[in-house]
Amino acid sequence: MLNQITRTNTVPDVQVGDTVQLFVGGQPTTWRVVGIVEEREGGGGGAYATAVGLADAMGQPQRVNKLRIATDSHDEQTRAGVADAVNKILTDAGIEVQSAASVSRSDAVSEGHLGPIIMILLAIAVAMAVVGCIGLASTMSADILERTREFGIMHAIGARPKTVRRIVVAEGVFLALASCLAAVIPTLGLTAVMGAGLGNLFMYAPLPFRVSILAAGIWIALVTLGAVLATEAAATRASRLTVREALAYL
Repeated sequence: MLNQITRTNTVPDVQVGDTVQLFVGGQPTTWRVVGIVEEREGGGGGAYATAVGLADAMGQPQRVNKLRIATDSHDEQTRAGVADAVNKILTDAGIEVQSAASVSRSDAVSEGHLGPIIMILLAIAVAMAVVGCIGLASTMSADILERTREFGIMHAIGARPKTVRRIVVAEGVFLALASCLAAVIPTLGLTAVMGAGLGNLFMYAPLPFRVSILAAGIWIALVTLGAVLATEAAATRASRLTVREALAYL
């Protein structure tokens, strides 16, 4: 098997079932590709063969240069403990161990490379959210100005300032939530495109497309809070309108 980086850098046209030539011990050998594996940990190339096939190609006894151990518990503490124990056992047996690391640690290293890019995207998203709140505040202020007589009539028939304020804030929150619904499809499409682009750029494979329900909930909560703050000034102005000011407005 070849991983996607090795295939892209050396034999980009090779498909499953094709044959490739590899130099093993300085001698050319022919191998059949039985699969293409996508690896994102570490970002290096790789070719995988059975122990029997590699031993036959090298004319040596079977041997391996990498062990992958599956633990019953998948927390980092357990994985690190097992890695240290295996490292000690192999070292005591006279087998040199170059490194011992858990899968989660390798994933953390890969995520660390993408961390700055994610922070930049978050900064852009926050800036756009702030601009959206400013736009919503401006829209609601203009809306209150156009509906001055309407709010004056509401005060005249007995509407409390608290009620008028609640109505204006509810309208702002509704507009914000409606914008969230309208942004769902473009957001999912842009996320898929960026994930594929970044993955192919750094690891020659698209990043997994996953939607975080927690992150979506946090953003909706932040948008709702922003809408409340953005409409606060307009709601206060509407709740303080007097009947005289409404009648004087033409």
